[in-house]
Amino acid sequence: MTIGTRRGTAGVTAVLASGLVLVATAACSSSGGPDTAGPNATNQTTPAATSSAAAPSTAPTASATPADAATAAAIKKAYAQFFSGTAAPAVSEQALQHGAAFRQTLVDQAKGQYSKGSGVKVTAMDVRGQVADVTFTLTNGGKPLLSGIKGLAVQEGGSWKVAAITFCGLLKLQGTPPSACSDPSITSLPQ
Repeated sequence: MTIGTRRGTAGVTAVLASGLVLVATAACSSSGGPDTAGPNATNQTTPAATSSAAAPSTAPTASATPADAATAAAIKKAYAQFFSGTAAPAVSEQALQHGAAFRQTLVDQAKGQYSKGSGVKVTAMDVRGQVADVTFTLTNGGKPLLSGIKGLAVQEGGSWKVAAITFCGLLKLQGTPPSACSDPSITSLPQ
């Protein structure tokens, strides 16, 4: 498949950020609910914390510990590749848990006319075995669009990747997520 110079998840980031801002505005006038991107999200002012769209059905039981330098670098790299406004969909796919299941979604998102400056900044993470709790900020042109989003990273095939459940939570806020988001074999977390 030839991707050319299409931007990876720039479309995802821009659309999600604008959709998340709308949800954040609505969330300010309503009570918060469970998080969408991870089992330990507590910031009820973020849109990701206002919907149960992506709450994992199975959470690891391991105690959380700070990530060592190599793990932190690998998780930050996965998030940076996935949310990069300049990455081809194939690159974003490689940085996403079960990325092949989202191939068409990534390609469709890349077709939009969105900002090249989309990105992400990982601000915190704790590791629980093969799963990491990640706090991140979506950016555009280096400026924060939405801060304090709670997400997950998982080890898949020996590499750290953005958890499918995190992507699905963001897609659900955007509108109708792909069918892969309803498949527990795609969205479940490693035990």
